[in-house]
Amino acid sequence: MAILKDTEREQLRQLVKACLLEISKLKIELKKCQKESSKIMIAEHVKLQEMNVVQEKKLQKKDDEIRKLAKLLEERDQQVEDLQEVKDRFKLLTQKPKKDLTSFQSNIYLLLPDKEANLENLYDSIIDLGFNELTHQNFEHALRNLERKGYFRSREDNGIVLWKKIAKD
Repeated sequence: MAILKDTEREQLRQLVKACLLEISKLKIELKKCQKESSKIMIAEHVKLQEMNVVQEKKLQKKDDEIRKLAKLLEERDQQVEDLQEVKDRFKLLTQKPKKDLTSFQSNIYLLLPDKEANLENLYDSIIDLGFNELTHQNFEHALRNLERKGYFRSREDNGIVLWKKIAKD
């Protein structure tokens, strides 16, 4: 290889220095870009977090509203059930009495529950239905008449008389 002249070496040295200086400038520029990019990424991340918080609050409000509406629906359903029960009782009270019963006896038979119960529980249930003037004695007498006609059956269990409605068409 030919020996380079001093001027050529000097030119080459200056060229290498210029390249190294340029590389150094580019490194500095790269670091600035990375810092800027990092700041932008952090800002976008913070913005996304804020948007998520806002979305979560909106979802929470909607969930609360859904719970309130569900509760209202439950209340309405309960009211409908209660009204249906009133309608059914009204239908029972206004239908023709059974052929061998008085209207009063027929009402008692139709309105009392089908489950077996003692006299006190049956009396309480008929009072709850609005028979406020009915005395305990008259109620027991009506039950005995219904038993005699085959609409109720009584049995004694440990000294307590239990009454059971007998299904009749």
